[in-house]
Amino acid sequence: MPFEERTCGRTGNGLRWIGGALAITAAVFTIRRLAGGRSAGTEDASPPVSKAFTINRPPDEVAQIWNELDPVGDIVEHVRFDLAPGNRGTEVRVQFQPRWFGRRSPARVQEQLRQFKQIVETGEIARTGTGRGARQYGDMPEGGRLEELLVGGAR
Repeated sequence: MPFEERTCGRTGNGLRWIGGALAITAAVFTIRRLAGGRSAGTEDASPPVSKAFTINRPPDEVAQIWNELDPVGDIVEHVRFDLAPGNRGTEVRVQFQPRWFGRRSPARVQEQLRQFKQIVETGEIARTGTGRGARQYGDMPEGGRLEELLVGGAR
């Protein structure tokens, strides 16, 4: 048998095996998707993250400002405004589905919630001095929707 025929025959069989494996993999993923299952690589595989913090203002005032500023946009799935224990203001509870990079990272959401608390309590976001290496307003990589609104003049 000539060399070219043997090589083509082996390559053809190899391609059939690869094609079959890809077809089986695609079928498994389709079945999982239709059954509502989650594979380990999906973004929804992480459990929801809950955060709670206290703001030294009445619940109705905090809720009104939250609705006006919409500090984290569509990221937060559940928000509650309860009277804080000891009459210390409002306890805000949020829950969201995290993604470990981008707008939904827990660190970024935490920073936006911290900024919201500062806005409600003091009317501004605290920044370091203007010394060398200090970040300017809106410079923080954790910033986002809240800072965009404030820079636009929503104060």
